[in-house]
Amino acid sequence: MHPTRQKLLDTGLALAADKGLRGLTVRELATAAGVNLGSFVYHFGNRDAFIDELVELWYSPLYDELKAVAAKGSYPSAIATFEATVEALIGLVARQRGFINHLFGDALAGESAAQRFLLSLPRRHPLLLLEQVQKAQAEGSLVPGHPIQLMIFIMGSVGLPLVIAGSGRQLDWLPPETAPFLSQIDNPEAARQRLTWALRGLRPTDMQEGEAV
Repeated sequence: MHPTRQKLLDTGLALAADKGLRGLTVRELATAAGVNLGSFVYHFGNRDAFIDELVELWYSPLYDELKAVAAKGSYPSAIATFEATVEALIGLVARQRGFINHLFGDALAGESAAQRFLLSLPRRHPLLLLEQVQKAQAEGSLVPGHPIQLMIFIMGSVGLPLVIAGSGRQLDWLPPETAPFLSQIDNPEAARQRLTWALRGLRPTDMQEGEAV
C-alpha cells in the first residue's frame, strides 16, 4: 500500500476511535496526517469511499481472528467450537469497545458509512456463527428448531445488552439512574455468564436430565 494512503488510514482509525466516524472530517484528517487535500482525493476520491475502506480495515482482522478460532479443529464438539467462537467475539468487543460504541452511535445518528457496514454484517461473522449453530444441532447438542431463531435468542441474550449500553452512552439517551444496571450488562464477564445460561437452556432435554443426575 502507498505510504500516504496507509498514513491517512492509520490516522483515520485513531481519530475514529476517539470521536467516531460522524465527527471525522476530511480537512481534520489531512491536517492530522500531514497530507494535503489533493493527496486525499487522489487516493480515496471522497469521504464516503475513505470511511468505507477505513471500517473494512478495522473489521477484517477481527473477522479473520474469529474465523481462525472457528477453524481451529481442536475442540471436542461443534457446540464447544461455537461457544469458543462466541467467547472470542465477546473478547473482541471488549477490546474494541470504543470503536464499536461509536459505530453503533454513528449509525443511529445517520452516518451512512456506518449504516452500510452494519447492513453488510449478516453476510459475515453472524453467518459464521449460524453455520456453527447448524452443526451443533446436527450433532444433537442444541435443540431442534430454526437455526436463525436460536441465533436470535443467543445473541439477543449475549450481545444485544452490550449494543444497547454502548450506543446509549454514545447518544446520551440512557438516564443516570441506569448506571448500576450497566455494570451487569456492559462487561465481558456478564456476557460470558449469559452465554453459559443461554446454551444450558438450549441443550436437548435428555442432556439436561443427564447433567441434573
